Amino acid sequence: MTYGTATLNARRVYFLGVNTGFVSDGEPDNRYVEFYRSRSSDALYCAIVGNVVVPGGHGSNPLTPALSVASVWKDVASAITSKGSLPGIQLATAWEGYTGIRRFVGGSPERVILEARTLVEGLGHTRISKLLDAFDAAAEMALGHGFKHVQIHAAHGYLPSLLIDERINPSAGNVLSRLSDLALRLRGANIETSIRVSLKTGASNFDSQGRDAFHQRIANLPFDVVDLSSGFYNIDKRLIYPARPEIVKSRHDESLALAALNPHRDFILSGRAMSCAPSRLLPNMHLGICRDLIANSDFLRKQEDGCKNHSKCHYFSRGEEHLTCAQWDSPPAFLRPGSISSTDRGFG
Repeated sequence: MTYGTATLNARRVYFLGVNTGFVSDGEPDNRYVEFYRSRSSDALYCAIVGNVVVPGGHGSNPLTPALSVASVWKDVASAITSKGSLPGIQLATAWEGYTGIRRFVGGSPERVILEARTLVEGLGHTRISKLLDAFDAAAEMALGHGFKHVQIHAAHGYLPSLLIDERINPSAGNVLSRLSDLALRLRGANIETSIRVSLKTGASNFDSQGRDAFHQRIANLPFDVVDLSSGFYNIDKRLIYPARPEIVKSRHDESLALAALNPHRDFILSGRAMSCAPSRLLPNMHLGICRDLIANSDFLRKQEDGCKNHSKCHYFSRGEEHLTCAQWDSPPAFLRPGSISSTDRGFG
């Protein structure tokens, strides 16, 4: 299925956050800048650079970029803007000692949930408050670099996703209040905001209790957009990166149902969003794409040449250093030898 120009113009299209691995010494290098430059265009509303660790936070793997005052972040935002897209940034953190599983399905969902509750209980009010301070500081830093969209990554079992869910954190209300304050401050500065959440974790017993109430609390937050993902990384990555038809259908059905209940809030449909029939989309739903645009930087104009499920973009699961794609006929310019020399990295 392809979307006509009129359909795409009627709703926003987001390039969703992805961890590329194009990082040197913890900061984006020229490969990172060029990756986003080449995928930004006037056909793409917003490119959200993914999984950026807040100051003092912890990456989900050793090649996760960390936000800093380095001017390369300004280069990233400028590269996206120069091609006609809104520059966005996804702020995230895991925790000290976090290790993501390599395989796609974890061994014990119940254990992951139990360990999450234990972790949050051990943090205490003071440490959680300092973490939220870091998100406040990171948002201000992102604005200084020129980003115009700020997303809180509260999905996939990373630390914010544990803190916002009262089924895991009894003090989730305090966290949601702090994040609401941040969203309102950013709105006052004319910055678009979003929060990314998982519709379910993949732990069936946990997901069967209180999920609807959790979704409604998120929909009522003052973020401009709710980005609907699914799955916890260490439980079932197939929910995060859906490929099987039944998983894609479930993701779309759950997203559409939540959007129908909350016409006052905008949502991003993701997980093979371009396979969802345009007639099913509600007025408050926008399109989030990732793997298709990784595979083909000109995908929005050549939709027949998208992701073919070769899975090379899952570089961490495959033990590689950065994403790649079998759809790339030859290494793109930013991956050729010499592409990450210090003179190209934009450091001031």
